[in-house]
Amino acid sequence: MEKQFSMEAFSKEAPQRFASVEKCIDALLEKTGNKIVLGLPLGLGKANHFANALYARAVADSSITLTIFTALTLERPRGDSDISRRFIQPLLDRLYSSYQDLGYVSARRKGRLPDNINVVEFFMEPGALLGNHYAQQHYVSANYTLVPDDLLRFGVNVIAQMVAPAEGGGRYSLSCNPDLTLPLLKMTANRGLNPLILVGEVNPQLPYMTGSSELDENAFDFLLEGMAFDTPLFAAPAIPVSFTEYSIAFHTASLIADGGTLQVGIGALGDAVCHALRLRQTENAKFRQIIEKLIRSDPLAYRKDLPLLSETFQHGLYGASEMVPHGFLHLRRAGVLSREVYADAVLQQLLDGDEITETVNEETLLALKKSGRISCPLTPEDTRFLQSFGIVDPSYSWRGHKLLTPDGEEEECDLHSEHGRRRLIGNCLNKKLCGGTWLHGGFYLGPELMYRELRDLPPGERAGIDMTAIDFTNDLRSEGALKQVQRKHARFVNSAMMVTLGGAVISDALMDNQVVSGVGGQYNFVAQAFALPDARSIIALPSTRVRGGICESNIVWEYPHATIPRHLRDVVVTEYGAVNLRGKTDRDVMVSMLSICDARFQAVLLEQAKFAGKIEKSFAIPQEFNNNTPEHIAEVFSEETSLAMLPYYPLGTDFTDEEALLAVALQQLRAADRSWWKMLMAVIKGRKVWHDKSAGTEAIQRCLERMGYDHTETYEHRLEAYIVAAALWEYIDKRRPLRWE
Repeated sequence: MEKQFSMEAFSKEAPQRFASVEKCIDALLEKTGNKIVLGLPLGLGKANHFANALYARAVADSSITLTIFTALTLERPRGDSDISRRFIQPLLDRLYSSYQDLGYVSARRKGRLPDNINVVEFFMEPGALLGNHYAQQHYVSANYTLVPDDLLRFGVNVIAQMVAPAEGGGRYSLSCNPDLTLPLLKMTANRGLNPLILVGEVNPQLPYMTGSSELDENAFDFLLEGMAFDTPLFAAPAIPVSFTEYSIAFHTASLIADGGTLQVGIGALGDAVCHALRLRQTENAKFRQIIEKLIRSDPLAYRKDLPLLSETFQHGLYGASEMVPHGFLHLRRAGVLSREVYADAVLQQLLDGDEITETVNEETLLALKKSGRISCPLTPEDTRFLQSFGIVDPSYSWRGHKLLTPDGEEEECDLHSEHGRRRLIGNCLNKKLCGGTWLHGGFYLGPELMYRELRDLPPGERAGIDMTAIDFTNDLRSEGALKQVQRKHARFVNSAMMVTLGGAVISDALMDNQVVSGVGGQYNFVAQAFALPDARSIIALPSTRVRGGICESNIVWEYPHATIPRHLRDVVVTEYGAVNLRGKTDRDVMVSMLSICDARFQAVLLEQAKFAGKIEKSFAIPQEFNNNTPEHIAEVFSEETSLAMLPYYPLGTDFTDEEALLAVALQQLRAADRSWWKMLMAVIKGRKVWHDKSAGTEAIQRCLERMGYDHTETYEHRLEAYIVAAALWEYIDKRRPLRWE
């Protein structure tokens, strides 16, 4: 069975409880002295109030040495122009008014951290700290599963995180972030190290997740409780989904095997993949129509060994993902994430082999006996195992070597007898097995919509989600036999910034080693794909990127470093198709990559491959590769029936309708050509839209009011208003819905 972490290894006295964070800091310093290495969880689960008070204390007292080791520091949005500030300010008032930014954020951004304070991160908010010398110098490149070892090497002695209280008290859930806290607690106990000081900042607005993430109150040294900590969670609004991301998503969704396992990352691409899978299940005819149009232009010779999977999910999928994306909740409601796994390898094998079903009956006992998982007569260990999965009546107990009924009568333990089997099963007969899990996750982060949905989950649904340690979701070294049977037909879907023509993947840093984000768990999932039978790593990326109106290829000839080396190349997907690179020669890999490269960059890449002797001089780019253009993708999605399936925000959004439209337009505007003649054309067009008060521009006028341009008087602001109006007119397709209803 799956091993559950027990706090008995280092039981503590009852925690000290505080309503004042300053008093908590006083108590902490009495225990630790003036040297503190503070571990803060990745993303949402940071104990911001505690961390800020400790940071302020260290700023005021230079005798305190404070090192903060963390990842994905969240901060309220900041505008870098008047246009972006006009968009962001009302969001700050509505979504982030109660959110307390971490104290070190501003000082680090300005390069003014005191000498006695260090901030180290192993994963950064994508792109947020490019050019920040301090952050770049204090980045640790590490696989997610190895971060606990790094924390111990840094000398971590305090962990502080936000926790959710159980109704009735006595227990707390690590909820959004058991990922690293659980492994750290296990490692310190197993290695006989000094116990870590665990600080819980109690926030009732954090969804209470049951299972592995639950800890007894005595696991904590300090608990911060009170209204000051009862604050809204940090909301990460959904990003609008483009045609490019939808095309990638449909190709990816056609690679996911029914009855398999799914891991998906965060962002617009992850949202699009989840929506495409939902369409495959609930709008199958339309899904097939769209994928067939895309595949028709896909050079099938290069995809021939990747099956095209478009049927509905009869057996369903099981989620095993370091990050739990919002889309997984939608897939659960759509009947896609419906395959449950159980924490016993033999039981799982019997279920997967259709030797038993999830409905408890006599065959369940007989199959377990035949497999050797239980003996006859039953032992106390057998009985505990059977009762834990709801197979034997939980009212039975053991006394000595005798199994007793609730009435204290001795019961026959012989499974050969029909009467004995039925008596043992008792009230469990024809009920569903207990302990099924449809999702294992390490952390979650998303919009307020997601947090609300998690809080409102019925108890039975909530019990099917197990937020757990990162070494469970991302690694196979422990409980490998169990994970192997649970994670059948696994598909690990991760995004990348670039892929070389030879199949190496670049996901974390730029050419000059400036870190964009971090390695995270990407390598972990690629390694699993090669270790598990029938598993695949799917690297998904747009074939191009646009910056300042200049289009560049994301398929490159070479790069000075790689996140995933080319000897671990597997499946790569762009908007132009999916190719299988595993086990292929360099020549065939490069030709396959050309087949999913944008047509504008194929010739240059081919010449580089020929010059290096990797592709024969006589090779010519096939005619079908010429369809790899944005215009062709737009044509595929141009029918109104297709557009109706492709909302800008397929999972919903925290934005108002006006903000949702503005986010689409401003995203495109940021990437647009800024040349003077393009801007002049935009101003001329925008001025016409500004003065057009007809019914067709009502939505645009409301958006301009939302930006505060309805009272604009200065010439500069009026020009801005014209540019925004032009972007709204050009980039918003009225045939596409905002949300999926």
